[in-house]
Amino acid sequence: MARFAGLALLAIVAALALPACGGDDDELPQPVQEPETTMPEPVPTESLPEDEMTTEETTTEETASGDDDGSAAPAPLPGLPNWTAGYREWMKLNAGPIPPRDADPHLGTKNVYASRQKRRDLYPAGTVIVKEARRPGADFVGLVAGMRKVPGSNPGHNDWIFVEWTRESRDTPFTELARGAVCESCHSGVAPQDYVFTTG
Repeated sequence: MARFAGLALLAIVAALALPACGGDDDELPQPVQEPETTMPEPVPTESLPEDEMTTEETTTEETASGDDDGSAAPAPLPGLPNWTAGYREWMKLNAGPIPPRDADPHLGTKNVYASRQKRRDLYPAGTVIVKEARRPGADFVGLVAGMRKVPGSNPGHNDWIFVEWTRESRDTPFTELARGAVCESCHSGVAPQDYVFTTG
């Protein structure tokens, strides 16, 4: 009899420990869900290859800077490297368009954009500066000059790499016109301003 009472007590304890059929599942421990990590890390500007070109063509210059709602990633203008993509969304360094002038190396009406803020009179590593120009009488950007600060790339000029591209019409891709010493000789005149003419 004592054995039967012990077994009955054991069965009652076991029954109370298990949830009844149709019982409340909230009392059961819920599985832990790991947070989703599907977004890739952004690629730093300085890690992109110098001559990496875009394969995406855009129909207008406005779509090259992304959609109004911000849903599409900006694409560079045709023929320009990926590190120039979306430059019109960056900080503008000039208050108003810069008009053409005599002996203008970048002939046209210009705007200048920087990807990063200047710190203590120097731009940080990875900064990209883009100057765009609309040639006199043209309604499209026909010249783009880019400066990219890559650590160790050009110590004599604060590690700036200089490149200039041009195109003849809105429907043609940009092609490289100049780089290196040609650009450096002019920008050396503003070395105290970290080689950047427009200070904002």
